[in-house]
Amino acid sequence: GMKRVAIVSFLCASILLAGYTSSHIGWDSPELSVYRRALERLTGRTVAGTYNVIIASSAGEFSRLSRLGYWFVAATHGDTIYLQPLSLIPDLARTLAHEMSHIFFQRFTLPYWLEEGLVCTVTGEWVGREEPSLENIEELDHTGMDFMTYRAYSFSCWRRVGELLREQGFNELVTRFVAAQ
Repeated sequence: GMKRVAIVSFLCASILLAGYTSSHIGWDSPELSVYRRALERLTGRTVAGTYNVIIASSAGEFSRLSRLGYWFVAATHGDTIYLQPLSLIPDLARTLAHEMSHIFFQRFTLPYWLEEGLVCTVTGEWVGREEPSLENIEELDHTGMDFMTYRAYSFSCWRRVGELLREQGFNELVTRFVAAQ
């Protein structure tokens, strides 16, 4: 819709380098306001920040830049977000919010399964969808997973975090799981 057009035109009004495009995105972007508010509600903190965005010109270039499998649509390293070519991203605003939420949560040094579950709680990407559930997500290493396994992993993290959030607030989860590492 119009939101996507606005965000795409914003990201495309940027500098072309070595095949990929470099731009930036901030939490103040109107397309991201629903996700910013969800993140602020969840954490009880004010959310702000601007991040570098590198848009790959091909899936192969994305994989090389992000050091991840070509089946991921996006990745972060530090304060930089790496995106597949925009034609491969079905929901750009949600994808950016997902990666920006990862960057926001990095400061808490949470276990990855908890971070992924919190990020998916913010974006709502698994609401109304079903995937296979993985057991013992706390023990799994997500780094070598293939596409289908990672989807099931992300879904399972979201389900587990949803259960935890019914019992405890965000600050309690941080205290509990950062101490346990």
